[in-house]
Amino acid sequence: MFENNPLPNEHFQAQFAALRDQISPHFLFNSLSVLSSLVRKDPDLSERFIDHLARVYRYLLEHKDDERLALSAELEFARSFAFLLEVRFVRKFRVEFPASDPATTYAVLPFTLQLLIENAIRHNRMSASAPLVISIDLEENQYMRVSNNCQLRTQPESFQPGSTYRNLAGIQQRYAMLTGMPVQVDDTDEQFTVRIPLLKPTR
Repeated sequence: MFENNPLPNEHFQAQFAALRDQISPHFLFNSLSVLSSLVRKDPDLSERFIDHLARVYRYLLEHKDDERLALSAELEFARSFAFLLEVRFVRKFRVEFPASDPATTYAVLPFTLQLLIENAIRHNRMSASAPLVISIDLEENQYMRVSNNCQLRTQPESFQPGSTYRNLAGIQQRYAMLTGMPVQVDDTDEQFTVRIPLLKPTR
């Protein structure tokens, strides 16, 4: 499913820029629709929603040209991103984060967690009785593990344009080029797991 064909670095720079930019119109439309329904019935939650939405777009604007970022910054972004989705999907979806803060010596490619969260939503059903649960853990071998329970749709949801599997292959290529360490993908009937190598931050 994920082939490692050698392609120029410029190709992956362009591909990652496209992934990064896809969040803006589609995600913003869904977020504003949720916010519109919250404003009158739950002002406190709507205020928190606006705060997390602002954090997400601040991250996008401030780091759109960065090659890699501190893992702690990526996790903070992912928490805000996940909060918006958890409000949108109401008890059908949640993301579990590491219990302790990661060491500041680790970095990742920006927006990696966004893509993996969207991938799980795109390909899986969810309901209040059978929620989609994404778990993010830090492993001792300097990998970050992102896994979700499998409740596959017959057709992927149109969460955003493009092929998510092609995008995952692109992430594998980008990490391999930067580190020589593979992004590991394990796909079973019960669980879909991606292991991301943790990088050294740029100086």
